[in-house]
Amino acid sequence: MLRTSVLLTLFLTALFSNQLPESFSFTGLSTAKNQTDFGSLSKIQSQKETLIGVRYGQQTLDWRTMFTLTGGEKIGEFTLEIDKILLDDLFGYPEIRPYLGGMLGYLHYDDNQLTNQDGYYYGGAFGFLFYLTDRIDLDLSYQYKKVKDIDPLNTIKGPSMSIHYFY
Repeated sequence: MLRTSVLLTLFLTALFSNQLPESFSFTGLSTAKNQTDFGSLSKIQSQKETLIGVRYGQQTLDWRTMFTLTGGEKIGEFTLEIDKILLDDLFGYPEIRPYLGGMLGYLHYDDNQLTNQDGYYYGGAFGFLFYLTDRIDLDLSYQYKKVKDIDPLNTIKGPSMSIHYFY
C-alpha cells in the first residue's frame, strides 16, 4: 500500500509539474506623481506630490502580483496590486505589453488638520511593460485610487514609473 501511494504521488507530481506556470521574481524602484483630490468641505481642492518607493513581485506570462511601499512628504502607502497582461494571444510575447490591474492598499496621510490620518484605498491601474533586457523592464502606468476612512480625501490619481530587475 505504501509503495502504491509513493508511486502514485510521484506519477501525479511528474504529470502536473509541467502545468504549473513558470514564475519570475523581481524587485524594483518606483516613482509616482500623484494628485490628491479633497472633498468639497476642504479648503484645498487638490494637491500634487511626488512619491518614491520599492517593489517586490512575482510574474508569470499572464499575471503579475506586486507589493509596493511608497512615501512622500505627506503620503505613505502600502499596496497589493494584481495585474493581467493583455493581448499576448494576438501578438505573441512582444517587447511592449499592456496590462490592466486592480489594487488594494493602506494609506497614511500626514496632516494635523485631519481627525483620522490612516485609511485604505482600492483602485485600478492601466499601463505598459517595456522589456529593456532579459532581466530589466520598465513599467509606465496610470493609477486611480478611491480613498476610504480619511475625510475629506476622495481620490489619488496620477502617472507612475517603475524599473524592475528579475532574478
